[in-house]
Amino acid sequence: MLSYLRIRGLALLEDVSLELTSGLNVLTGETGAGKSIIVGALSLLRGARSRTEMVRDGNDSAEIEAQFEPDPRARDRVSRILQAHGLVVGADDEGLVIARTVTRSGRGRASVLSTLVTQAVLTELGEELIDICSQHEHHFLTHTGRHLEVLDAWARDDELLAEHRRRHAAWRDAVAALDDLARRAAERDLRIDYLRFGVDELETVDPDAVDSEALRRKVVLLRNAQRWAEFAREAHSTLYEADDAIAARLSSLLERARHGRDDSSHLGLIEEQLALATIACEEAARAATRFAAELEVEPAELEAAEDRLHQIDRLRRKHGVEANELGTRLAEMRAELEQLEHADEHLAALRERTVELEAACRASAQVLHEARAAAAGGLAAAVEAELGALHIAKARLRVQIDPLDAPGPDGCDRVEFLFSANAGEAVAPLRKVASGGELSRVLLALKGALAGDDRVATYVFDEVDAGVGGAVAEAIGRRLQRASAHHQVLCVTHLPQIAAFADVHFRVDKRQRKGRTITEVERLDDAARIDEIARMLGGAKITQSARDHAAALIAAARAERATAKPKAKAKAKPAPGKKRS
Repeated sequence: MLSYLRIRGLALLEDVSLELTSGLNVLTGETGAGKSIIVGALSLLRGARSRTEMVRDGNDSAEIEAQFEPDPRARDRVSRILQAHGLVVGADDEGLVIARTVTRSGRGRASVLSTLVTQAVLTELGEELIDICSQHEHHFLTHTGRHLEVLDAWARDDELLAEHRRRHAAWRDAVAALDDLARRAAERDLRIDYLRFGVDELETVDPDAVDSEALRRKVVLLRNAQRWAEFAREAHSTLYEADDAIAARLSSLLERARHGRDDSSHLGLIEEQLALATIACEEAARAATRFAAELEVEPAELEAAEDRLHQIDRLRRKHGVEANELGTRLAEMRAELEQLEHADEHLAALRERTVELEAACRASAQVLHEARAAAAGGLAAAVEAELGALHIAKARLRVQIDPLDAPGPDGCDRVEFLFSANAGEAVAPLRKVASGGELSRVLLALKGALAGDDRVATYVFDEVDAGVGGAVAEAIGRRLQRASAHHQVLCVTHLPQIAAFADVHFRVDKRQRKGRTITEVERLDDAARIDEIARMLGGAKITQSARDHAAALIAAARAERATAKPKAKAKAKPAPGKKRS
């Protein structure tokens, strides 16, 4: 549920805040006051494209902030989206804060839980939180691709659809692998020659058995072998072999200190340190001997080590990897070579596997089709009942399901709504025959039919009541009130019959301040509501009769709310072979 919205610097909205509640929230006001700008701000939070001209004159940027309270319908899906993008999920009672900034320079930004996100992430998240329906959103019904989504929402076939998508992905991956192997098999001889040569090259240097850094250090050492050998011999002689070797002199001093240690504690300490120095001197002499022995190399050893290092560097550059990755590259080339040398067997096995996966994919698509076919009649009947209540009593809706040539990620079905608003007229594609007002009511009827099952918690209706009035307006208000029993509803309207059903009523006014036009939003109390609905009924001059009429509308709406019980949706037939829980 959307609990708080703040908009700053967006067109006429200098700084506007709304505290929204569950139920039906209504926005009214004169045409051009800025009501639809508020809906536009919500569209931006939902991931819509921004335009620099949306920024208010004199401002460098526009900012929209919203807080959404946790809702059982969306909590798990929202949490998965947040976690998938590395966002920290707070405690359930903390709410979800989303912000969007539109700059005059065109470089906007968006954040979720105070972390910057891309527009794609904002869209993915927004689709789980808000559903916006307006006269400009009729493309929802005129694009047949969305009709399939509506039928699936009614059929409640999420598990079937998820299983089919897994099978479809496995099949497409197998087809891609088969195509790749077939392509490489067609170029097999050239590729095999290349791989054999490459494997031989890598095996020559045996990359798994060499430490390139150790080899590099060895080459440096061998290049200076003569100098370091002379040093080792000199060190051994000075420390141990010469007539005045340091080891002998230390030994003499140690013996003298040992004889006098009873005379002074200082001599005991000197004896201890001389003993350590003697041992260290002898160890250094032995290390020098070993070092000198290592430097006794064959004349060709340096050349061989340099050649090996050169080969490793060349192969590293050739294959575009680090030296320590050459072993992995060798294993990959061996595996590909083995696969190509046995390509016929691999192709046959992969073809068989692909056929099996395609059959499984088509089977799941058929199960999905049967679930949709079983649900189509129930959806049509529910929408027709809603349309009857919206005063299109003779309307007929048919859900046409046509087969596709091959399974896609959504199955093998193309779904389109067929519609007739009048008795005696044949149904035809909804996108071609419905007027704007009829599209609005069909849209509202669909929302009403899906009220208990639609996953989005907040509906926004922007003047979907345009072009209607009287009893039809009252029926739309009643349907919006009914939808608000299951969802939070935010509705922009010019009709008093609809505004009377509001749980919370906001008035949007356009005013002058310091020579600038601004929009203000006021939450109305009971008395102000009566005056606002009276204005909507009677115009600028509010009469007592208009107030009485407004009060009667509000009282009637409240009475109906108190007695109304949400109508349960007829259950779609379960998919073949699957029980409903």
